[in-house]
Amino acid sequence: MKIQNYIRFYKNKKILITGNTGFVGTYLSLSLKLMNSKILGYSLKKKDQKYISNTLDYKKKIRTIFDDIKNIDKHETSIKKFNPEILIHLASQPLVSESYIYTKKTFETNILGTVKLFELVKKLKNLKNILIFTSDKVYKNINQNILNENSELGGEDPYSASKSSQDIISNSYKSSFFRNNKNIFIVRAGNIIGGGDWEKSRLIPDLFISNNKKKNITLRNPNAIRPWQHILDLTDAILKLIAIKGKKISDRSIIYNIGPKNKKAYKVKNLIQNFINKSKFIKISYKFKKIKFREKKFLKISSNLIMKDINWKPKLNLNEAIKITSDWYSNFYTKKTKAFNFTENQIKNFFKY
Repeated sequence: MKIQNYIRFYKNKKILITGNTGFVGTYLSLSLKLMNSKILGYSLKKKDQKYISNTLDYKKKIRTIFDDIKNIDKHETSIKKFNPEILIHLASQPLVSESYIYTKKTFETNILGTVKLFELVKKLKNLKNILIFTSDKVYKNINQNILNENSELGGEDPYSASKSSQDIISNSYKSSFFRNNKNIFIVRAGNIIGGGDWEKSRLIPDLFISNNKKKNITLRNPNAIRPWQHILDLTDAILKLIAIKGKKISDRSIIYNIGPKNKKAYKVKNLIQNFINKSKFIKISYKFKKIKFREKKFLKISSNLIMKDINWKPKLNLNEAIKITSDWYSNFYTKKTKAFNFTENQIKNFFKY
């Protein structure tokens, strides 16, 4: 979709984004702001000051209510006053490893937070399009098959179980309350790479943090196979999905996997080696460490449905995704350009402003 078509749809649209201070939320917020949307964010502040959302530039551009998603009912008046037309729900506890340590918090955030959000949505009459960002880990995934939207749900670890539940709850609200007046899009996305992700225990941030400390990175699951994609391709898919399917109300939830088109199996250790080989900035290697918690070794999703239905496909192949990700972190550590400006420039280049 050409940038002019995006701007035509999103210009002056009022969009509420939960979790807008995080990795995905930042890219969606900045992309939509460049398309002249009116954004209200709702999120916790990121403790790590390296996040783009902690920069003064971001705070000036994106107005944010800072609070836990479980408290969203307390901000009903402010959100009603904003009167959103589109809601993108990203707020979550996003880590498998953390879900084993903070299990109750994970379930409360990802399940109860979603329920409280939907109860507020009932009162937002002008809100027509709701996108719920779940995960490719919602699937039961016991036979190492390539997973499509009809594959059985049933994540086993606490994080995956909470996201499976979030998926089912969203569909329940659509069927029970919003069949004729609101769209619900459920997006199950594969593993995402790109500049500006500083979440703990994430593979690519750990690589560049380890490189900065001049220590080899420790890989906890080197032979795990994941559907790697760049954040800009994911952003494009979400924006195109809402712009095309959001013009009329569907009587059922609209559910899509979003992942790479590459059918080749790609292991964690291969991805890291590719980063090392292609980046002049990285000077370290890797080592292995056995993990103490269960994590699926094989995870591949099919994006054929969204490619067919809205004619979307990733613009970046894996080598291109690795290059622009490496460029971002290299720039961050060398401080040649402000991280906020560098991010906006990558967005503009991708969407061809």
